[in-house]
Amino acid sequence: YPSQKVIVRLPEDFVRIPMDAMLIQQVLMNLLENAVFHAHGMQNLWLTVETLGKSAVFTVADDGCGIPEERLPYLFTGLLDSEAPVDSSRYNMGIGLSVCSTIIKAHGGEICAGNRKEGGSYFRFALEMEESNDVE
Repeated sequence: YPSQKVIVRLPEDFVRIPMDAMLIQQVLMNLLENAVFHAHGMQNLWLTVETLGKSAVFTVADDGCGIPEERLPYLFTGLLDSEAPVDSSRYNMGIGLSVCSTIIKAHGGEICAGNRKEGGSYFRFALEMEESNDVE
């Protein structure tokens, strides 16, 4: 989706995360693609990576229509009702998110989603960073 600009924010320091890079890339691509398809009215799309304690926290956020509150508990189960998509234009939301959840859990992480106070939604997952063995 070359027409969709993604605002990327990364830590200044190099971050080491023991992971299967292809699978984590799949998760990020799925989350970004879902925003393009489901965040009706979106003007901005952000991908942020930040460090928090021993974890690297990845967030995909948008300023679109948000997610109906009653759907939030079911986003990662693959059980979303295909008759009522978030934006009335796509009917396959849910399976990809359950795969994303499985990938993140297999990496020892957690994934969550919610609505931003400013409007839109976010999807966030954390992965434990590799401990640095550098000696000063």
